[in-house]
Amino acid sequence: MDFSTAFPEAPVREEDLLYIVGCLQQGECCSVVGPSNMGKSILLRSLLTEDVRQHCAQKGAGPPVPVFVDCLETAHSEHAFYELLLRSILEALELSSPPKATVDTLSSLYRELIDCTTDVAIRSLFARSVRALTKKSQTVLVVILDEFDDVFRALSPWPFRQLRALRDRYGAQLCYVLATSHHLERVRPDEDTYEFRELFQPHTHILRPLHRPDTERLIAYLARKQGDTPSPERTDLIIELSGGHPGLTERIYGSLRPDISKGASPLQVMAAELNQEWPIQKECRRLWDELEEEEHAGLQALVQGETLAPGTVHRQALEAKGLIIERGDGHVAIFSPVFQAFVQQESARQQPTTCRGLWYEADTRQILLDGEDITRELSADQYALLVFLSQRPDVVCTKDEVAQAVWPDQFQEGITDDQIYQLIRRVREKVESDPLNPCHIVTVRGQGYRLEKP
Repeated sequence: MDFSTAFPEAPVREEDLLYIVGCLQQGECCSVVGPSNMGKSILLRSLLTEDVRQHCAQKGAGPPVPVFVDCLETAHSEHAFYELLLRSILEALELSSPPKATVDTLSSLYRELIDCTTDVAIRSLFARSVRALTKKSQTVLVVILDEFDDVFRALSPWPFRQLRALRDRYGAQLCYVLATSHHLERVRPDEDTYEFRELFQPHTHILRPLHRPDTERLIAYLARKQGDTPSPERTDLIIELSGGHPGLTERIYGSLRPDISKGASPLQVMAAELNQEWPIQKECRRLWDELEEEEHAGLQALVQGETLAPGTVHRQALEAKGLIIERGDGHVAIFSPVFQAFVQQESARQQPTTCRGLWYEADTRQILLDGEDITRELSADQYALLVFLSQRPDVVCTKDEVAQAVWPDQFQEGITDDQIYQLIRRVREKVESDPLNPCHIVTVRGQGYRLEKP
């Protein structure tokens, strides 16, 4: 089966397209799951091309009418969802030359639906619309629901119950194709939508990063858009850095200097530098934010030098999405050095940090020891001493400066060295683990005292 016109601009994912076409030929519903910018939308839009539509025909039936529904266009209300569905069906019919009577009937029902005020009446009108289309013209309808996550998460269960009921009634004459970033049961695991989710359980297809031939085609397409001809070495470098993720491939192609070649600098250094580019970091962030908690944990374990044993939940989830690859030694690595650099950065950012040392927090007027507030444990003189020293970390403060800061009203009368020594001793007993060998407030012989910078 040749889909030479399926992706006229970027001819990729033919194998994934074959899977969807095979499901539709059998009259089955299917779901496509993939993280951000993995190519779900362009894959589903290819079902609208005439070449692919002809291939989707079921045995003994004509080519189906594909109805593409971008769920991002709808507000999170049942009325808006049904309005978008019926409007998309009408727009699709205009391209398939159906009987005029069918179009007139659907147009009339659509106008009624717009003016409708109750959910029950809206559901009834939508059901009548599907019945009118399938009964009068024997049309096979393929409803393609792109970006379906938020709609499925937000709406009441009734629209999904009705979509399931309509499928049960009309069978292979009504097929659904979904595109989501997560498996449906992760988006919404409630019992009220189980029967709808059940339609897709046998036919859920996960989009993985592109294999090498497809990535080469994508790079060639990007080059044609730019009037460029990348060298084989540059193409190899982009493929290695992106790991075949379509969004990363495009961003790296746009950010990588045209004259740079493999070996110009170590791959990990190059990946870390690219990760600082805003478009690339934004692409990595989108991918990261759409992963599950166990996938985050598995990726972070890898960048921290841990191994993921075969069969573990973390490894299985990442392998299913193609986000890790097996190396020659049997261990696994993150699919893209650039995304690995992002995960390392994210892992470091999420690590709890506790500043070690003694300091004064001006905003809250607290004295903190290794992050713990010890203000209430201090007398007024002790607090004044630590505030003064903390405002001059790593600076030697003379005894006169200490006396004037702690006892400004008594300074002119004279403060003895022993008073200062006793104050320092009492403070050290509260802040030093070993007061006889202090590490926070140190004595500089013959000069005074210094607070070590935290």
